[in-house]
This record gives sequence, structure tokens and C-alpha cells, in this order.
Amino acid sequence: MYVHDAITHSRLSDLFDMAEERILSRGCYSPDAVEQVLFDRYMEFVSAYLSGCNQYLVTEERCAGESFIYELCQWVGAKTLLRHSYNMAEQLMSQPWFYFPNFEHMATAKYLDLLNTVDDVERLRFSGLVLFAVAHIPGARSDMRRALRRRGIDGGERYVPTLVADETMSQRIRAVKGLPPVGKGRKRVRKTKLKPLAE
Repeated sequence: MYVHDAITHSRLSDLFDMAEERILSRGCYSPDAVEQVLFDRYMEFVSAYLSGCNQYLVTEERCAGESFIYELCQWVGAKTLLRHSYNMAEQLMSQPWFYFPNFEHMATAKYLDLLNTVDDVERLRFSGLVLFAVAHIPGARSDMRRALRRRGIDGGERYVPTLVADETMSQRIRAVKGLPPVGKGRKRVRKTKLKPLAE
């Protein structure tokens, strides 16, 4: 995972292009709203798969991405891409900003809107959107603490640490920013003492 593949990227780009064209052909949305329409649908799948989980799970997001891609393929008639849905889902997960250029802005807005409108703490705790956000958005766990504090609940000990593992959060946030996981994509260089250059 987290490896950019040019062929998979071309397939995803073609799929998004066909989906955007189909959305616009219906005449219901302006061109600048198409990205939000696709992102909202992706979030519906993510929320459905992650809701009720005790913790954010990479595999659940991958399944959500695969289902989203499968639906788009069926919708636009690109059935030849279906056999590549797993790789396409991994690529979408690893580099969402390629396919949703405003990914961080849209995800943050959706997450903060949920925190400000839902009063049921248990519903927030097991919300798929909350689990997705804390794994992708820097500062989301602090936002969650503040939201719970406003409701008179000390969520630090009971809720926040269990939402996502620190290592997973770090990996997902790095992926969203287009960075490889820590320790990956870098050669470990052994320090070697060399003779000084002759003058």
C-alpha cells in the first residue's frame, strides 16, 4: 500500500472523468460541485463500513473504497475496470488528494459539522465519519476532545485514545499528504568513515 502506480492512476482518472461527465449530463450540478458530489458518495460508503467499529480499521476503509469504485464502474458502464477495483481502492486510499483535490477541506468540514450538530456522545464515538476523520485529519482527536468537553464529558481517557492507533493515524495522515509511511521509501544509509580527501 501507499505506492503510486501509474496504470492504476490512469484507470482511476478515467473512472472519475466518466463519473463526472455523467453527473454533469444530468444538469443538476455545476462543474465546480461535482467533486463534492463524488466525495459525499465516497463518505457514505466509508461511514457505512466504519460505523459501529471500536476503532478505525484500514481494511474497512479499503472495503468502502472498493464498493465505491464498484458502484461507479457499474454506473458509468466501465465493467472492464471491475477486476482492478482492489488496486484502485488502495490507490484512492493512499492518495485521495489526487482524486479529490479539496480532500482535507471537505473531510474537515464534514467532520466538524457532525461534531457541532450531533449531541449523542455514543453516536459520535461509533460514527464512521468520526473514525475516518481521526485517522486522516491532523488535530481531529483534539476536536473530538473539545466537542466532548462542551457536552460536559471528559473524553480524553474513555474515548479519544481508542478511536485510532497512533501508528495508524500517523500512516494515514502521511498518506493524505502524499508522503510514504515512516521508514518506507527511504534507504537506510550506514555511516561509513572515509579517508580525508588528498589535497
